[in-house]
This record gives sequence, C-alpha cells and structure tokens, in this order.
Amino acid sequence: MSLDLAALHALAASGRPGPWWLGVLRAGLRGAAGLYGLGAGGKNLLYDLGLRKPRRLPAPVIGVGNLVAGGTGKTPLVMAVVRALWGLGLPAAVISRGYGAAAGRGGVTWVSRGHGPLVDAQRAGDEPLLLARRLPAPVAAGPDRWEVGRAVLAQCGPRVLVCDDLFQHRRLHRDLDLVALDAARPLGNGHLLPAGHLREPAAGLRRAGALVLTRADDAAAVDQDRRWLRSFWGPGPVLACRHRLAGLDDAQGQPLPEADRRGKPVLAFCGLADPDQFAAGLTRAGLAVLDLAGFPDHHFFTPAELGDLWRRAAALGAAALVCSEKDWVRLPAELPPGPPLWVTRLELEFAPDQPDLASVLAWGLSAWRAGA
Repeated sequence: MSLDLAALHALAASGRPGPWWLGVLRAGLRGAAGLYGLGAGGKNLLYDLGLRKPRRLPAPVIGVGNLVAGGTGKTPLVMAVVRALWGLGLPAAVISRGYGAAAGRGGVTWVSRGHGPLVDAQRAGDEPLLLARRLPAPVAAGPDRWEVGRAVLAQCGPRVLVCDDLFQHRRLHRDLDLVALDAARPLGNGHLLPAGHLREPAAGLRRAGALVLTRADDAAAVDQDRRWLRSFWGPGPVLACRHRLAGLDDAQGQPLPEADRRGKPVLAFCGLADPDQFAAGLTRAGLAVLDLAGFPDHHFFTPAELGDLWRRAAALGAAALVCSEKDWVRLPAELPPGPPLWVTRLELEFAPDQPDLASVLAWGLSAWRAGA
C-alpha cells in the first residue's frame, strides 16, 4: 500500500487522537517546525533591519499572498484585483512564480500576452494558466519576479503588476500587500510548517497592507476574526468575501445554461488542498454529488485516470463529471470518450458593509501615484 504523505500530514496537523506513533510523529514535526521558524524569522529579520533591501520596479506592484499553505482563494482574488484595477482605469498584468512547473526553473515564461494561453500547464503551472484563460491580460511566470516584471513592462508598457503568491518573497518591493486568510481557520492549526500549515509566524501579518477573509460564509466567525485582527494586526482594511459558483462551463470553456445542469447527478473529482469544500460548493449550487474522487493538490491527470473516472461515473449513473477550474487546466489535451465534463467557474462576492476592493487598491497605490 502506497503511503499518502499529504493525508498523513493532514492527520498529524488535525490534532485528532490516533495511535501511539502519531504522537511521536507530531513531536518530530514540532521540532522541525522550530527549525523552520528560525530560518523564516532570520530571513525576515534581515529585511526588517534594512540589512537586505527589496528591489523596486518602475511600476506599482500589488502582492497577493497568504500566511497559510493550501487553498485560501488566492487565484480568484488575483482575478478580482485585476478586474478592480480595470474599473479604476488602470491596465494590469499578472506575474507569478510558476511553482512546480518548467516556468519555475529559470528565465521568463510568457503564459499569455493578453489574448489567451501560449503554453500548457506543464510549462506554466496551473494557476498562471488558469489566469491566462480567464483574464484578457498579460501573464508571465518565472522564479525571479523582478526579472519577470521588467520583461512585462518592457514588452507591454506601463501597468500595475499583480504578483501572485508573493507575501513571503521579500526580494521584490510592492506598494500594497493583500493577504488572504480563510475565515474559518485564519491560522490553520496555529503551527508552522511542517507541524501545521503556517508559512511564517502570525506576526508576519503586520507587513500586510490589507487583509481579505475568504470563504466568509459564517458571519459569527468573520466578526470574531475581525476582533482578533483589530487587537493583533491593527486598524487597516479587512475585507470579507465568499466563493460563489458563478456557473459551470463545458470542457471547451463555454457556459452551460443553468437549466441544463440544476439537480443533475454528478461525479466530482479534484486535485485541490480542500476537496470537501469543492464538493460542498457543488451541492450548494444544486448539483447532486454522487461521489467525490480526490487527488493530490496540483495533480496532473492522465488519460487512464480519466478513463477510470468515466467508468465510475457510468456505474453510478452520473450525468456528468465535474472538476474545478484549476483541475481543468491540468487535464490532458485529448480527453478520452465518456460522459460530459463540466468545469466550475468561481467568483468572489464581497460583503456589502465594507470598503470595496477598488477603493482599497486606490488607497494602497495612492503613495506611488503621488510620486513616492
């Protein structure tokens, strides 16, 4: 039997009781987390003391990041930021690390020049490719975000650079840092990697310009988060939003009429950090989820795996297979024959009783626009 390291880590981080060896594992992970914290703290201290200085680009830079590894809704937030900038009359481009893909190994990879994808997910990474499919904006990736930003500005002209997954990458100066926190568990289990999911201690939040509580479906949890953030972080903007299933597309990216899919039985599959959240969203949207097939986060699907899913769907009597839009970009170019494939399309819905995202962006960029 193969060992699922992701599932083992989730069990260790959950705090649930288990066999004797689980306590030993947790103790070892806490020791490793202490070493990780020393490394992260030492790196941040060099920047905090001014011994290292971030490099500046000749354009305003907005960073979108998180404190907790895993799904906090950064990619939909990047899309919302770009669209809000357009609403302010500001052109934008997205630069990304290209984590886990060929783009992350060196140089600049052009994922899109504003007219659709130029490369596949193996080359770009799933999140940059999804952004290229959903946004008519330049998207480029590479390990050196300063180099990537310079290339974008040189070829596309002046614009705001929106940087995905940037909060712990302090080598690049940004004018505004947005940090996404899951409203249900803003600090995960409270432990640093690998004992938990924190990428750095919670004190790192004090570098953020604004916070965004995502998956904010529980008003009581949001109020509690706001009170804690006011006491711990300060009086800066704290936005709250929830993920809304804006619709479903077919395998070619064309929208499906609601009448064609409401109440239909489906087999869901995904390679996400939180598959249960994905299935719950489908249920809220009126689909009957017969089963959920979970795969490792950022998993690239093979034709054989999809063939197995087709057969499983047929045996269950499912009308279609449904995957997330992040999984959609990691599917094979040629799909095997089988039931229809539907793809979710997510949007963020911000709470009305707060400053809107555009006004927060305008506030964050005001110093740069004034010539600072």
